Amino acid sequence: MEIAILSSKIFTGDPKIPWAEAVGIKDGQIAAVGKDQEIKGLCSGHTKILNLSSRLVVPGLVDGHAHFCSFGQTLSLVNLKNLSSLAQCRQKIRTAVSTYLPGEWIVGRGWDDRQWEENRQPTRRDLDDLAPANPLMMFRADGHTVWVNSLALEKAGVTKVSPDPPGGKIERDPVTGKPTGILREAIGVLRKFIPRSSQEDLKAAALAAQQEALKSGLTGIHSSEMLPQFEALAELDKEEKLKLRIYHLLRPQEIDALSVRDIKPGSGSPRLWVGHLKLFADGSLGSGTALLHEPYGNDPANQGLSVIPLETLRDQIRRTYAWGGDVAIHAIGDRAVSNCLAAISEARKKEGIGPGEKRDRIEHVQLHRSSDLALFRNLEVTASVQPVFTATDWRQAEEKWGHPRCRQAYAWKTLRKAGISVQFGSDAPFDQINPVLGFQAAVTRQTPEGEPAGGWFPEERLTLEECIEGFTRIPAWTSHRESSLGSIGPGKRADLTVFEKNLFEVAPENWPSIAVEMTIIDGEIVYQK
Repeated sequence: MEIAILSSKIFTGDPKIPWAEAVGIKDGQIAAVGKDQEIKGLCSGHTKILNLSSRLVVPGLVDGHAHFCSFGQTLSLVNLKNLSSLAQCRQKIRTAVSTYLPGEWIVGRGWDDRQWEENRQPTRRDLDDLAPANPLMMFRADGHTVWVNSLALEKAGVTKVSPDPPGGKIERDPVTGKPTGILREAIGVLRKFIPRSSQEDLKAAALAAQQEALKSGLTGIHSSEMLPQFEALAELDKEEKLKLRIYHLLRPQEIDALSVRDIKPGSGSPRLWVGHLKLFADGSLGSGTALLHEPYGNDPANQGLSVIPLETLRDQIRRTYAWGGDVAIHAIGDRAVSNCLAAISEARKKEGIGPGEKRDRIEHVQLHRSSDLALFRNLEVTASVQPVFTATDWRQAEEKWGHPRCRQAYAWKTLRKAGISVQFGSDAPFDQINPVLGFQAAVTRQTPEGEPAGGWFPEERLTLEECIEGFTRIPAWTSHRESSLGSIGPGKRADLTVFEKNLFEVAPENWPSIAVEMTIIDGEIVYQK
């Protein structure tokens, strides 16, 4: 035995033996689980003893939905999160501009006009005086809307006669018809004009993201990005700098490039591998582009956007299946969820795919129809959701969708009761990567400040055990690693998250103050407080 963890409260994630007080580790694997005396009897004079009395040990936590390199990059962007006014955003941007050379693109993130005292959306004119020599691009908190200045529009050739891109919208002044500087689901019109990150840039971003993830107790990430990010991570893996396990979700449009590189489902290493392709069915709640069956309560003319035609979605699913992979489809609105389930069902029938052969996922599922749950369950599709969104979104969900319809919003308990697997993630950088915040939101149905009183639709509360499962066993299964990850048991990889106090004995409102004491991957302590 190389390492023995003793006297701790160990939640194993194994329903047959859910709790233990000691665990032994050898050759990067769990060698034994049991009581202190049992594990002590297996130790030698060379065993490293970790006496972790009063700590909580759980299987290594995995963020089931994030954008890993993007998260790392945003750590150095202009941070506009949690600002209470447009004036504060302008001041943050003005300060940042002084550190850039003329002509350089300046990118920010996190603004949310719902929090602003001005109570209005920004326009290009709110940016133009801040940096007349720099294109500015500021991502809204949800990542689906960007706010740009006139120079950015000019660089991209966007004018009053420019058509809306497929599945997107260029907001225009109702009088002049000129672009206002707000682009919804339309980042594509700017992308080719923005300098691309080099592989070294992506590697540096990944290392910065890894540091934050390990500090949060994460041992793994399901990261939805593209081939350049995968190749940067693969380089870090070769250099033995990649400590986290990363399950990388690629895109259907990259299938030809993947074939050239002989990248197939399961390709990679124990630290980095692929299997799912990421597709999109709609937009977001905050941008008013989530696709709904019924109109938005605060905008009766709007039912959201289908970012790609339904037939294209069906074709992308079939192409993914032909490649040998599974699909993970972004769907926030209830109509988008319905479309995904119908398209998956149709594609499986056409391809002759039977029950249990696919591990498809729908990402977000922020609103659903009860009539879709049976098909959801029968297809064995996983709901890959972000519990932390419950705390940040409940007010705007009621504003946009109305209170009655929100009974089917962020309804993780309902999904579980319907027999649907529910996987948890953060969607970092669009929310905080710390899984404890997800625990708290799912268990209390409240903000960290305790709103709303009694919890938002409290019948949807989950237990802490259910939350841990969403961050461990389920993502292990969706990533085809359930035989080696997801629980603490003999033969499993020694991936563990250690909290400095036992969360089960602390009130949920105090969980964010409890630090991760240790993160262990393959028996190596990769982070220690």
